[in-house]
Amino acid sequence: MIDERTVRDTELDKVLDDIRKRALSPEGREAITSALVVSDRGIIQKRANKIEEYLNLLSGPTPDLFPYISDLFEFAENTHQDFAGEAIYRAGEFIHSYITMMRFLEKEDEVKEGDKALSDEILSSLDSEGDVRDDHPRLLPLIKARDAVRAERVRFSSRFIAEHRNLVQQSEAMFRSGRVVIPMRSDQKLLPGSFISGSSSSGNTLFAEPEGLLALNNEAVIAEERIRAEKMRILHMLSDSVRSFLPALKAMLAEVIDFDFHYSFALWAKRVKASHPREGKTLSLVAARHPLLGDKAVPVSIKLPEGVRALVLSGANAGGKTVTMKTIALLSLLNQIAGYIPAEPESVLPVYSSVYTDIGDGQSILDSASTFSSHMKNIAEMTRTMDSESLVLLDELGSGTDPEEGAALSRAILKYFASHASLTCITSHYSAVKSYAYSEDNMMNASMEFDERSGMPTYRVLEGIPGDSHALATAKRMRMPREITEMAAAELRGGDADSGRIIKALISKERTLDRKITELALQKRREEQLAKELEEKEKNVQEKENELRKEGIREISRYLSSTRSFLERLVMEVRTGTLTQEKTKKVKTYIKSIEDKLSEEEKLVTEDEPVSDDVPLFEGDRVLCGSAKAKGSVIAIQKNTVTVLLDNGLKMDIKRSMVHHAPPEEKSAGVSYHGTKRHADYTIDVRGMTLEESLRKLDDQIEAALLSSLQSFSIIHGYGDGILSRGIHEYLKKRKEVKDYRFARPEDGGMGKTYVELF
Repeated sequence: MIDERTVRDTELDKVLDDIRKRALSPEGREAITSALVVSDRGIIQKRANKIEEYLNLLSGPTPDLFPYISDLFEFAENTHQDFAGEAIYRAGEFIHSYITMMRFLEKEDEVKEGDKALSDEILSSLDSEGDVRDDHPRLLPLIKARDAVRAERVRFSSRFIAEHRNLVQQSEAMFRSGRVVIPMRSDQKLLPGSFISGSSSSGNTLFAEPEGLLALNNEAVIAEERIRAEKMRILHMLSDSVRSFLPALKAMLAEVIDFDFHYSFALWAKRVKASHPREGKTLSLVAARHPLLGDKAVPVSIKLPEGVRALVLSGANAGGKTVTMKTIALLSLLNQIAGYIPAEPESVLPVYSSVYTDIGDGQSILDSASTFSSHMKNIAEMTRTMDSESLVLLDELGSGTDPEEGAALSRAILKYFASHASLTCITSHYSAVKSYAYSEDNMMNASMEFDERSGMPTYRVLEGIPGDSHALATAKRMRMPREITEMAAAELRGGDADSGRIIKALISKERTLDRKITELALQKRREEQLAKELEEKEKNVQEKENELRKEGIREISRYLSSTRSFLERLVMEVRTGTLTQEKTKKVKTYIKSIEDKLSEEEKLVTEDEPVSDDVPLFEGDRVLCGSAKAKGSVIAIQKNTVTVLLDNGLKMDIKRSMVHHAPPEEKSAGVSYHGTKRHADYTIDVRGMTLEESLRKLDDQIEAALLSSLQSFSIIHGYGDGILSRGIHEYLKKRKEVKDYRFARPEDGGMGKTYVELF
């Protein structure tokens, strides 16, 4: 259920107006309303599935616009007269657009042959004004006969004027009331059989039809009448065809309206980069954007823990509280219309039975209602109609009256709605309300982040932390006189100042935790990368060793071949001289030693893994790992694997057969020291790198900058085709440590360079 106020407060009507612009039919456009909000999960999923299907088809043929045809059904019910030609043409055009729609849906084979035939007949018979086209086959012989009579009439008039120059007033015939007449002089005697149809205002000219012309005029009128009658018969025939087709046309219209809804939302979803959220009991929005803000929208992310029934949103004025709440409400409604919202697909949205809002000033001069009483009236109405599956959003709850009473009333309303509705979201500046939310297990505080250094809101939601109102900072930003802000600061009660300091301390701790989490994630990613590089390096070394061994075998084979030839020649020489048994034995022994060497090398190549030594391993032993013989120390021993801490700091589980005792190291006097140091640069250059290499270097730079307290640096990525700059900006957008990033000034590199500012 959704009421008019909720539609207005959430600006759902404006979003639907934007979606309606993409509709192809007037009827489909009219059907896109807030009444489409449903709480049936099956319907929502069905709509989302169809929108996803249409999104995948948008690269195909584009369907045509549909004309309005609903008036045809009303006309047919109220009268048995023929349809006007223009109405018949719209019916044919609608059927044609329906066929293009089926082609878009890749269902053209489901179109009936008779439907296409009727559309073709109508569109080939009528023009867009609904008149029968002159090239219609049934009109062609009639038009040809009429044109022949007209041509003969022109020839007759020309001959008559040429032969009776003394009788005519001018040298050309005239056309009056659909007939050709000869302008005759009134002072001359007319020829017998002539018919006078009129005269000029002066009376000097008579408009006459001589006997032959009279007959031709009559023939021309009759020919024209035959054409008109045939057109009426064609229109009557087409009208009967349309009337008999109306049931099928009504079914088509229902399909078109359904298609138009999903097609319009698919186009909108593609434009705003919407996705289908998951369904769940707890709200979780990831990078949600208000669709009316376009590129100006700051993505909102908020996740409610399970069991939370109320959210208290606080923070500075103009810090984004109301926009955040409107975004929650609007996206909930859009999800229950189409199953698509402008947010990341990891988002989760429950399905609510109804949505109630009280946002903005409801003051009414006519009803003599103040802002406060208007809010109370609206909230009271909610209590009478909402249920346990409702979503309720209340802006500035309890404002507009005495602060103590307002805070007390806010706590009571919040408690009531938290126990009677599915989820209640409120915005409030009351410290008592924020403290109350802390004390309740089913409630949660959240705030809009405020940058103390710049004095500006960041529009980021901080979960679990109440927000300071920053009233003085806002007043200063609005150029309030300094005297006033200083007096206000002096008037601040100690309690309020203390709560502000507590909030700032909580925010600072939250940032510290975020940074620590990021550092741990970076460390884990770096270790995984090192492990991958080590594994790849070991594999490359093994391949290189095998290749070297194979090359050695080839060298030995070549050596053996040349040596064998040499020895054979040597034997020949020996035979020519005095051959002794000792010489022959020496030659054979030499050949055998070379062949044994070859067999030994081939055996080395076929060995897949080095054989482990027989000496047992113990924790703390120094070892060599793999074919790369990386040095390390044993820290744990399993059945078939050994856990080794390598000297480069990487811990790995390695097969026992790949681990060997390291030879004793020579002790030397003095102290050795080994350490690593990450250096943060003011400028890093990633030109010529791949995107993956660039992000890896940027990763190291951000970590080093955080460790060395470097607040800002720049990245030179060049112009190129924009892949590096886009990828780097997308990466920076996701890093919580990054406060801001932007292209450099034109004189400092422009779009080929990016400035980065860290928290």
